[in-house]
Amino acid sequence: MKLVELVMSVKPVMSNSDDELKDNNRDEEVVEPESSFLQSSKANQYRTGTHDFENRLHKFNMTFLRALAKPILPAGYWAKNRYTRHDEQTPINLTFDDGPDPTTTKELLVVLDDEKVKGTFFFIGENIRRYPELVEAVHKAGHTIGNHSMTHAFLPRLNTKAVEKEIDQTNQLITEIVGVSPTLFRAPFGILDKRCAEILKERRMSTVYWGAMADDFRPIGDEAVVSRIMKQIPGNELVVLHEGHHASQCISSTREIIRRSKELGFTFEPIQ
Repeated sequence: MKLVELVMSVKPVMSNSDDELKDNNRDEEVVEPESSFLQSSKANQYRTGTHDFENRLHKFNMTFLRALAKPILPAGYWAKNRYTRHDEQTPINLTFDDGPDPTTTKELLVVLDDEKVKGTFFFIGENIRRYPELVEAVHKAGHTIGNHSMTHAFLPRLNTKAVEKEIDQTNQLITEIVGVSPTLFRAPFGILDKRCAEILKERRMSTVYWGAMADDFRPIGDEAVVSRIMKQIPGNELVVLHEGHHASQCISSTREIIRRSKELGFTFEPIQ
């Protein structure tokens, strides 16, 4: 099922399930005039690529999906997408879904350590059970670990007990390994309903949605992943990348996104 179909399948809801979140950005995205620095030739260069039309179309589609999703999904964290000052840019939240995975997690830790960047990993419970040592390694490296459900099921289609099981089993696995229960949750496919939001609120957990995405769960190539992400920054500093699907693409594009973002003056911070 395509993401737009998943978004349309969720009825409009009003929820305060993420009142404790640092930055609840329910309002429409504020378009700030770009600084002269971001209008530089380097910035423009980093937003182009061999398949520039396809990447621009992808950016348009993602903008449409976010505009469609924000009014109908429960409250949650999208992105800070505002400048605190005109000469200071919003830090990038670099996030990884669908791990831990032996083909990517260790290498990502090396990349992040080399670049002195802290990220946020949203782990699937079934993968946690298979690779607990990778969860421990991510925690010891100082990165944030979030819950990405137990089986990556589409939560609005499950009954309440099944949704609770998806969340609670994953929380328990993470807690047993690192000694701390996660406070962040990203729903599979980025979609949840009011019922799920209430379950998360009862557990003092906050929903994290998406910002810049590249469809990197498909083998589109490093260049396309990097170009698509860079085209959505600034304004969508919540970057979503995927582990496990295409290891070399994931690792190489992560390193390049960090490098180019730093050259554009961005910093990085995990979601707290």
